[in-house]
Amino acid sequence: MDNISSTTSSFRDRGLEAALDALGEAGFPQAEILALGPHVGTPGEQELDRLRGILEAHSVRARTMHAPGRRSTLAAVDVSWRRQSVEVLTGYIRLAGALGLTELVIHPMSDTDLAPYADDPGLPQQMREAVQRSLDDLMPVIEESAVRITLENLPYPGLPLTSMKELRALVDPYPAEAVGLVIDIGHVARLNLDPVDEIHTAGKRLYGTHIHDVDVNAGGADHHSPTIGNLDWDAMRQAFAEIGYTGPWTSEATTPSHGESPEELAREVKDWMTSWLR
Repeated sequence: MDNISSTTSSFRDRGLEAALDALGEAGFPQAEILALGPHVGTPGEQELDRLRGILEAHSVRARTMHAPGRRSTLAAVDVSWRRQSVEVLTGYIRLAGALGLTELVIHPMSDTDLAPYADDPGLPQQMREAVQRSLDDLMPVIEESAVRITLENLPYPGLPLTSMKELRALVDPYPAEAVGLVIDIGHVARLNLDPVDEIHTAGKRLYGTHIHDVDVNAGGADHHSPTIGNLDWDAMRQAFAEIGYTGPWTSEATTPSHGESPEELAREVKDWMTSWLR
């Protein structure tokens, strides 16, 4: 079960060291570090030294990092916006590489920041071209940093690059050691896609997971514990086996379904994941 992991975002009420303590007490051997305060500050030598000191002293291994979303997006359709996004993401790629992490999760787009362009019929193609240009610009720093970036499927109806079919076509031209995919199961469910089909489509380019369920009694809200059982997790487990998936199993269940504390939710999900992967 050494490949089980959890996001630190469940514990944003405390610093990184305390968040790792909580994950360790819940039984998680690995973590995905959320690159937002109070866990991660602005990339630079001082922040690298601070993080390295925390991570080297802790029993919970930092396996992956999740870059900030929203404004820092690959699909920035404005030239100056895209230039700024590439600069910000460059800092996090270098930080993740210097910390010896295996992957940096990146959101390809932000629906909020793209909203002003929503009436432009050319937006979908502009987004695809912007993502490709951003990846091309980032490739030298990705290769230099020796860390893989993984693009996440997002739950934005009507926007491109939300399915594994589109994302797989996007990443295929790039080296597998540099660019891959991470599948967010809750996001798949919110778009009414079949998780099994999405897993198979991602195939050999899949290097990460975000494990959480949707609450059908709360309008399909995601980031709930998989114990609520609204998805066919056994079928998904079989699909992962069929594609030979060997990456981390990362919980992103951060929303309590029955008033659980963050600590209780973490333990509940860890126990479920251990049983699911047995």
